[in-house]
Amino acid sequence: MKGKTGPVAEHLRPILDTYLDSAVALVGCASRGMQRYSCEFDILVVTEDQRPGTSLKLGDVYVDVAFVTEEDVLKPRPERSLSLASAKPVRDTSLTLSTAIAASSATASSSAGAASMARLGSALKALGRSEDALEKGRVIDADYWLLAASQEFACALLLADEAVPSPSHLLSQLRGLSKRTGGSFEAVAAGAGLEAASRAGCGARLEGVAILHDILRGGGVSGEPEWPAVRTEILSAKADELVTRMELAECYSFLGGELVEGISALLRRHPKDTVSSLTSGDGRLLGERLVRQLGLVREEQTVRRGVALLKEQVAALAKRPRESD
Repeated sequence: MKGKTGPVAEHLRPILDTYLDSAVALVGCASRGMQRYSCEFDILVVTEDQRPGTSLKLGDVYVDVAFVTEEDVLKPRPERSLSLASAKPVRDTSLTLSTAIAASSATASSSAGAASMARLGSALKALGRSEDALEKGRVIDADYWLLAASQEFACALLLADEAVPSPSHLLSQLRGLSKRTGGSFEAVAAGAGLEAASRAGCGARLEGVAILHDILRGGGVSGEPEWPAVRTEILSAKADELVTRMELAECYSFLGGELVEGISALLRRHPKDTVSSLTSGDGRLLGERLVRQLGLVREEQTVRRGVALLKEQVAALAKRPRESD
């Protein structure tokens, strides 16, 4: 199994040496042969030493590490099960991963269906929050929740086709779906605000998300994923490559996903706040300039149109017959 400049195990030697008794697997884009040069290695470490995932730089490669227990691997939730089906073991002396991969491959169809419905439920919930915010005149909140809904719906659509969503390849994956998805791509584009996908738009959003990462690095909560500086480096490398390839819509969509994840983490830390309250008042965390950089500036009518288009497609996917039914 080869990495960017050699066998993956060579790049991962520090991880293999640190977790000597742990099974280790490659998942994500690299395990499915669809990575770009800027894509990091996504690594699964099976250990009872539970901890949040993290990002590292090992030599000339970036690595995202997720730590999971043996039980989580052998009885994974649906979306992880689908990801495990294409995992590539790097070390598996106990055959834990081989057993999990075989089981996940056998149940890939049902896992994909369950994961799709879970994502669809999240999309519907986000759309409800967007509509509620519109009724209360909180357009920034509505804009954010519409963006979140479009990300969840895109993932639900891919999972319904038994494809594992890859954040920086999301639009390419959606374009590869069969024509039976109808106007779903247009709905995702409207929900994600891809009309702002220009060099300037991508640059501003990248800078905004980097600032958001800086905010998240301060005052973390125990048990939450880490936000190391390396994570921002990975983000920048991916965004720069996408812009160089002139994949501006893909870049803007990818950064939108990072935006959603970042603000979601902030809201977990401040459960009594809304996006609007985070951007106003004496104790605000997000200034007006940062909100503009992130792209949460759509007009109310634009947001309402995006909500309507996405609701139609969410309903259509919910009614679509599934092979497991």
